[in-house]
Formats: sequence, structure tokens, C-alpha cells
Amino acid sequence: MAVQEKKTNSSRYYSNKRIRARIDKLLFENAKVQSSLGTDTTEEEWDKAREHTKKIAYKIYEIDKDFALSNFLEVNFKDVL
Repeated sequence: MAVQEKKTNSSRYYSNKRIRARIDKLLFENAKVQSSLGTDTTEEEWDKAREHTKKIAYKIYEIDKDFALSNFLEVNFKDVL
């Protein structure tokens, strides 16, 4: 049997309870925004939701860069980097 390597993640989200709580709060806010979108949503509403998600992603990036980069692939963080 081969020994599996344990995955290491440098994200502080997984090792720091306070950081996890702050990020979870932001993720919950993002979930509320995303869940309000539907098939009858206008393009303007979609744009507002995308911008709101982007703002949340930037806030998460300030807290934990690794977590944000791995979980918000649709957001371009080059402006922040």
C-alpha cells in the first residue's frame, strides 16, 4: 500500500478560528446575494450581484489571500496583487 501524502494548505482559514469566523460571515453574505438571483433576474441585477461578490472577495483576500485565490476563481485579483 502506498502511503498517501497529507495535503497541506497554507490558508489560515483552516487553522485560525477567528479568521474562519470572519470569512464565514462574508461567505454567508455572498450566499445571500447569490441565492437572490434567478431566471427572472435582470442583467442590471446580475451586474450588481457580481460587483457585490467582487467586493466580498476582496475583503476575504485582505484576510486570507490563499483562501480567496482558491475559492473565487472568477475574480481577478491582479489589481490587488
